[in-house]
Amino acid sequence: MINLSYRFDQNSSSLELDGMPDVSNGDSENTIGILSSWTLKIIGSPTLEGEKDHLEYLMQVILQYSRSYISGIRKTFISKKGIVTISPFGSSHKLLLNSTKKDVKPLEIILDDSELSDLTQCFDLLRYDSRFNLKWNITLDRPYTKRYIQSSAFKSKKRFTLFYAFIIFLSTSSLMLLIPTNSKFDLSEPTKSSQTINE
Repeated sequence: MINLSYRFDQNSSSLELDGMPDVSNGDSENTIGILSSWTLKIIGSPTLEGEKDHLEYLMQVILQYSRSYISGIRKTFISKKGIVTISPFGSSHKLLLNSTKKDVKPLEIILDDSELSDLTQCFDLLRYDSRFNLKWNITLDRPYTKRYIQSSAFKSKKRFTLFYAFIIFLSTSSLMLLIPTNSKFDLSEPTKSSQTINE
């Protein structure tokens, strides 16, 4: 049996896939038609691995989120079975991975814009690589309508405006508590006193 291994490297991400040709499907000797394993390395995070379904969930969520984010829409995406979740986290992005194994705590990874871009690029390279003859259960990209982008972006900005207004209110209230007050402060002008010196 021919064992093949291909890797996609970006600055902060490295995706490696191992497999073999599917002879029954007429794959060439350089084509992976049966995926045996995959590993994903993101700088500063543990190595991720799993079954083909797990990789599909991760690809689906990341690609949808990135496409939405580029359009100015910030919202949460959750995969089937809730295994993968990605959501806005301040100016960054929080990736939450739930293991299908028991007694394994969820893994949380914070990505900045460049790391999200690198990860998205790895998945795009994989999807369109002719060396793979794998059927990915991923929703095809459909362009957002202008109306949808405008309405979603408005809702997102409205939520953030309310959030920042609340933060400013709390900050101002805290500062006001620090200002000393004197209830006996007299606003009247002081009485002028005069002295006559007799020689």
